[in-house]
Amino acid sequence: MRATSLIGALVVALGLTAGCGDSGGVGGAGEKPATQKTAAAGEPVTLKYWTWFPPESTLKTTIAAFEKSNPGIKIELREFEAADYQKQLPLALSGGEQLDIVGVQVSAMTNSVHEQLRPVSEWEADLPAGWRDKLAASPVAQSEKIAKDGVLYSIPMGSIGSAIMLSNTAMLGELGVAAPKTMDELKAAVDKIKAAKPDVKPVVFSGEPYWQEEMLFTLSGQTAPTLSDDLLAGRKPWNAPQMVQALTDYKSLFDKGIFDKSVLSLKGNRPAELFGSGQAAFLIDGSWQSSMLSDIYRKANKISIADVGASAVPVLGGGQPAARAFAEGGLSIPKASQHVKEAAAFIQFMTMGPGVAEWAKDLVLVPTFKDFQVDPSVLTSQSAKDGYGAVIQVINGGGSARDSNQAFLNQVEGNAILDVIRGETAPDKAADHLQEEWSSGRYAAQ
Repeated sequence: MRATSLIGALVVALGLTAGCGDSGGVGGAGEKPATQKTAAAGEPVTLKYWTWFPPESTLKTTIAAFEKSNPGIKIELREFEAADYQKQLPLALSGGEQLDIVGVQVSAMTNSVHEQLRPVSEWEADLPAGWRDKLAASPVAQSEKIAKDGVLYSIPMGSIGSAIMLSNTAMLGELGVAAPKTMDELKAAVDKIKAAKPDVKPVVFSGEPYWQEEMLFTLSGQTAPTLSDDLLAGRKPWNAPQMVQALTDYKSLFDKGIFDKSVLSLKGNRPAELFGSGQAAFLIDGSWQSSMLSDIYRKANKISIADVGASAVPVLGGGQPAARAFAEGGLSIPKASQHVKEAAAFIQFMTMGPGVAEWAKDLVLVPTFKDFQVDPSVLTSQSAKDGYGAVIQVINGGGSARDSNQAFLNQVEGNAILDVIRGETAPDKAADHLQEEWSSGRYAAQ
């Protein structure tokens, strides 16, 4: 089970309001894919668009911009809650609902609906020449690889990933602390914050078991970019030297005082609350927290920090900045669509055209479009602009996929990492335990 299928929940967690469509019946009954219709000259075309993301208020603005530049095409939007959408879309498609564009949760839904979708190869002639070059390669490759038959069925709007680091730029400026790029620099910043502001937590992140995997593989990805992928695919054992080193390195950050073990008691949205209220200088979380870079978002959500910056997690002992990420929010054309050319025009607008700047204002997804530019009204400070640029770079940088075997993570892996941090288990012993459990046959590949 991949960890990238929860954007609806992330939107709610961030305080953004997602629209909820009617969850009634699916209608329609045809069995054969519809052939494409071409509208008569001057005749308007209405495209039926189902999705769960972005929020309906955001989509309505984006659709209005599309319709203004394409006066012969109208979009009929129906938006669902994320969990309801995973049930309703497969029913609608298999029941012959005449849909023209559908949002697809790339990791969670591709294989449940792909038989009712047109491969992108069938309609890419209606996209600009060289369209792949306009998009970050990694999300497109992930969207293709996730399908059991290795066929690309959707074009990803963007990705989510972790971990990244947000910083209270105003506080750091007051203390004369530069944004840290290495763990040594972060240690110096932590020491300065402790001395000057003893009531402020220098670095916060979730102490929950699932987040320990994100922290571990973000750090290991700096020197072993494919470790996460290799372990989950069975190409490396869980007690490989790189895994033992990763556990050792992660524990060292607590031993050196860069991270405080008190953060391990933080759960849910508490780390973000501490950061947002000025009680923490740095927040390590997922890319979805990039919304805090927006002055508009902070004011709307009563976040009192004057300025927020962002970066990749500081590098430990060499290597390159890293984060695990996965494509999300793919757009597809169902076989039942009779307006493929027009649907392709809308997908182009949303994934590699002016629509990206419209829907991406919420900063929940990192757009796949290489030439994406944030609307100037969203990021008003230089630190926010530079920070979001750094987030885009690391999320689209082609590291390991943000992937998990959920049962293994919940029952074994997360707690094993915590045992190492607390000094209850040596890294090599924990790695041996992970490999023993992994090879037990109790955790089927997902």
